[in-house]
Amino acid sequence: MATILKESELKQSGDAARLVAFNIDDVQVRAQAYLAEVRQQAAGILAQAQKEADTVRASAQATGLAMAQRDFMKQVEERARQLTEERIRLATAACQQAVDNLTNDTTLWLQQWRDVTVDLAIAMAEKLIRQSMEQGVEPLRVWLEEALMMMRDARDVHILVHPDDFTWAGRYLQQMAKHVPHAGSAEVLPDPEVSQGGCIVRCQHGEIDQQLETQLARLGEQLR
Repeated sequence: MATILKESELKQSGDAARLVAFNIDDVQVRAQAYLAEVRQQAAGILAQAQKEADTVRASAQATGLAMAQRDFMKQVEERARQLTEERIRLATAACQQAVDNLTNDTTLWLQQWRDVTVDLAIAMAEKLIRQSMEQGVEPLRVWLEEALMMMRDARDVHILVHPDDFTWAGRYLQQMAKHVPHAGSAEVLPDPEVSQGGCIVRCQHGEIDQQLETQLARLGEQLR
C-alpha cells in the first residue's frame, strides 16, 4: 500500500519521527461517489428542464392550435357571411325579376284586355248608331247641332253632308236659326266624300269632323 509523508502528519516521539499511512483508494472512491451524485443531480436537472420544455412546447402548441382554430373559424364565418349575402342578393334579384316579369305580363294582359274591350265597345256603339241612322236622321241632327254650337262665334261656316242628306240638312238649319242665330248664315254643301248620316263643319279657324267613323276613332283613342 502506497504511503506519502505529510508534514502535518509528522509526529515527534522521542528522538525519531514515524510515517502515517494515507489511503488513496478511499479518496478515489469518495471522488467517484461525489461524481456520481453530481451526475445524478445533473440528470435530474436535465430531466426537469426537459419536462418543463415539453410543458412549454405543449402549451405553445395548444395556444397555436387555439389561435389557428380561431383564425379558421373567422375565415369560415366570413366566407359564410359572403355566401349568405351573395345568396340574398341573388334571391332578391330573382324576386325582383319575377315581379318585373309579372308586372310586364300583367300590363301586357291589361293592354290586350283593354284593346279587346274598347274594340268590342266601339263595335257595339257603331251597330247601335247605325240602327238608329236607319230609322231616321236623329244622329245627324245631334252631330250637326253640336258642331254649330262649338262654332257659334265663327263666320263663313260651311256644312258638308252626303248628297242624300243635303235636303234634310238645309231644312234643319232653318229650324235651328230660330234659337241658334249663326245657323241661318251657315251654308250646306253636298259632298259625296262625306259618309251618309255624318257631316263636316268648316270655318276660317278649322273644321269639326262629325262622321261616324271619325267619332268612333276619337272615342277609341280616348278609351285607350
